Amino acid sequence: MMLTLLMSNVVLLTLLVATYMPSSEGDVAIGKAAPRDATVNLPEIKDGAILAANQWPDACSFVNQEEIKAIFPGAKDIEQESRPISALSIKDFAADSSWKESDRSKSGQCLYSMRLPGETYAATQFWFRIEAVADPKLIVGYEDRLVSGANTNQGAQGADHCVITGTYEGSWNCRKGPLLFTVGGQSSVTFKGESAPAPFVWRDDVLPEFVRTIAAKIK
Repeated sequence: MMLTLLMSNVVLLTLLVATYMPSSEGDVAIGKAAPRDATVNLPEIKDGAILAANQWPDACSFVNQEEIKAIFPGAKDIEQESRPISALSIKDFAADSSWKESDRSKSGQCLYSMRLPGETYAATQFWFRIEAVADPKLIVGYEDRLVSGANTNQGAQGADHCVITGTYEGSWNCRKGPLLFTVGGQSSVTFKGESAPAPFVWRDDVLPEFVRTIAAKIK
């Protein structure tokens, strides 16, 4: 009787563990960056020059749907949206508060939305924002002095330098030649083979692939 009861408890415990342990089936795999062989045209900038925001390239031209699918092979319903941004700093505004067309980029940021396996709608988002386009020497000095963040354990991933600007849901701020940019995003999924919460995996494993994709476009 005691043996039967013990065996029954073991079977019950086994069933409970099998029921409540997370399954790897359906978890989302992270692929590798596969940048297309294309260059985003930026003019040669030197002697301390700064490219006006209204002359910046379209942020959505840096990453296309095929490149997203290389990073997220299971992505569906991919959409992108260009968003305007202002490049006017508070210091610049204080010096001259008048509006100028050169202070605004119509497509300085691109927002991508997609549906990953396990999501019922396009709950995953990735965004890319241009922060500045200028003489590379000026970009280096600007980043060193004004961009706060921690150096990445993963390295610059093809950029000249990157920092993580947050701890939990951190974004990456990077520079490559004349371009200073930031990438970030979020997802509701659990990634395959990872025990860490999604935000950390996104920061440490996903964003580096997007940085590599973008940096490859700047020659």
